[in-house]
Amino acid sequence: MSAPERVGSTGTTLCSALGNALSAGNAFIEPPWSRPLDPMTVLHAVPASSTIAGMFFLAALEGAKRRGLTLSPARERYLRFGFYPLGEFVPLLVEAARKFYPDRSLREALRAVGQAGPAAFSASVLGKVTLGAAEGVHAAVGAIASTYAINVPGSRCDVLESSPRRTIVGLRDVHHFLDSHHVGVFEGTLQYAGVKGSVRIASHGATSADLLLEWG
Repeated sequence: MSAPERVGSTGTTLCSALGNALSAGNAFIEPPWSRPLDPMTVLHAVPASSTIAGMFFLAALEGAKRRGLTLSPARERYLRFGFYPLGEFVPLLVEAARKFYPDRSLREALRAVGQAGPAAFSASVLGKVTLGAAEGVHAAVGAIASTYAINVPGSRCDVLESSPRRTIVGLRDVHHFLDSHHVGVFEGTLQYAGVKGSVRIASHGATSADLLLEWG
């Protein structure tokens, strides 16, 4: 038998990650939508070395423009395929969420921004190559999962388990709003794939969790 594939810099294997996910089958719960969220705590915990692709800054700014709103980016210009500090993106994302969805809690607003992400991403050059070519729910989930290591260097998202109407993805070293915004991303992935479903979470800390996606 060949050695198991490694997941991330910690050396955790896909096999052990899958085992943890399966053994914690009853640990998947609804995300904590009613729990207070302090964005400054999240911001202060972001490693100074963490970066994110410029396309996400541009998506927030373009979303504001479509709504007739203005945001306060840290710099005047972002390149779509450049990389910028994640610590710059977190305040912009929070500002966008609050302005786009002023009648919702911050968690729910971040969730809604995340839900819109896959459809918006599919219109980009990279999205057309990855998500645009995906057929079916599992392919769409796999396509979105594959973008994490590319667009947020140092993070990781792997498909840990798949069956006909469910899949589990493992997110590791995701330093911003894992239990709200990124849950929304995978809810949006199900919507993009044309199915009604749910996403539950098994948290392993502030930056690591498994998500259980199920659909009818």
